[in-house]
Amino acid sequence: MTWIGVTDRKRGHYDKGGLCDSNSTRHVGPLLERGTLLLEVRDINHGKSESLLSVSRAKPWPRTLAFQTLPGGGIGMIHRHNSEVIQAALKWSNPGGEPTVRVSYAWDAPNGWGRLAMERPGTCDAIQRPVHLPRPLVTDDLCDLVTKPPKLILSPDVVFAGISTDILPIGPMPSLHPTTPIATPTGYRPAGTLQRGDTVTTDTGDIVPVLHTVTQTVPAYGSFAPVRVRAPYFGLSQDIIVAPDQRLVLRGSEVEYTFGQEAVLVPARHLINGQAAQYYTTASTTEYVQMILPGQEAVVAAGCALESLYIGRIRRDAKRLDDSALAHIPSHLLPEHRRSARQVLTAFEAVTLVAQRAA
Repeated sequence: MTWIGVTDRKRGHYDKGGLCDSNSTRHVGPLLERGTLLLEVRDINHGKSESLLSVSRAKPWPRTLAFQTLPGGGIGMIHRHNSEVIQAALKWSNPGGEPTVRVSYAWDAPNGWGRLAMERPGTCDAIQRPVHLPRPLVTDDLCDLVTKPPKLILSPDVVFAGISTDILPIGPMPSLHPTTPIATPTGYRPAGTLQRGDTVTTDTGDIVPVLHTVTQTVPAYGSFAPVRVRAPYFGLSQDIIVAPDQRLVLRGSEVEYTFGQEAVLVPARHLINGQAAQYYTTASTTEYVQMILPGQEAVVAAGCALESLYIGRIRRDAKRLDDSALAHIPSHLLPEHRRSARQVLTAFEAVTLVAQRAA
C-alpha cells in the first residue's frame, strides 16, 4: 500500500514517490488513474448536509471533488470532471452507535470500477456502493487537499485525510506493530516474522497454528494512530505498540469483583491516560500486522493477552471477502469465528479498572 499524501489538519505530507518509502523510484503522473481517498470523520449524525471536503479548479478543465454529510447519518460524493459528473451516496440503516466513521472512495478508472464505502472503526459495521465509470483524479488537486490550509478544503469534523495509489481494503484490519513480541513454543518472536504454519502460545497456555497473517500500511492518525501500552502495566515486560482498537484481555480480582467475569476486553484507546498508555506517532504512516488463528484465540504479547484478528464468517460472503485484506486467501482456508462472549469495557469502565489496579 503506497500512501502519497496525508493530513491531520495540523500538518500535511505529500510525496509522489510514497510517504513510507524514501528509496522508492515509483512516481505518479499528472493523473491518478487508480487509488483510494480515505477520510475519517468525527461525526456524521447532523440534521443537515455539511461539507466535509471540497476541491474545485477551473483549469486546464473544470473539475470538482466534494464530500458532504447527509441528514440521518449518510455521506454523499460528487466528482465533476469537465462535462462528466460521477456521484454516489451512502446512509446507515441503523444511524445510531459509534459516530466516527471511515469513508473511502476507491477507483480504478482504466477498468471502469469504483467504490464508495463507509465503516465504523472497531466494529464490523460497513456499507458500500459501486461507482460506475469513475474518472481519474488530478494529482495536483490531491496535493492541495493535504498541503493547503485545511480551513479552505476540509471540515473541522475531518480527523484525517489520506491518499493512496492502491485500493484500500475494507473490513477486518491488522492492529499490531510488526515488532510486537508474540509468545511461541520456542520463545517470543516479533509479530511481523510469523507466517502461516508457525505456532503461537495462547493466553490459556494452548499451542495453536497460525493459519494466515495480514499486513497493512495505513495513515498514522485517527483510529489508526499507534498507541504505546507501557510496561509494567497489564503484566507487560516491555512496551508494545498497537492500534487504538486492539483489544487487551484483562483478568484479575478487580475484574471479577467489578464486572463479575473472569476476563474482559479493553480497546487500547480506552487506556490512554498518559501513564498506562499514550499515543505514539513518529511518522505519517504506520504498518500493522495480525494473525488469523483457528478460534480467534488470544495471544500473549510481552506478557499481556491480546485478541487475535476477528474475521467472523466472512468466508461465506464472497463480496465482503473480495473487498477485504483477506482477498488473497481462498475462502475454504479461512476459519469461522464466533463473537466473543466477554464484556467489552466502555472508556469510563476502563479508566475505573486502571485506577483500581493502580491503587
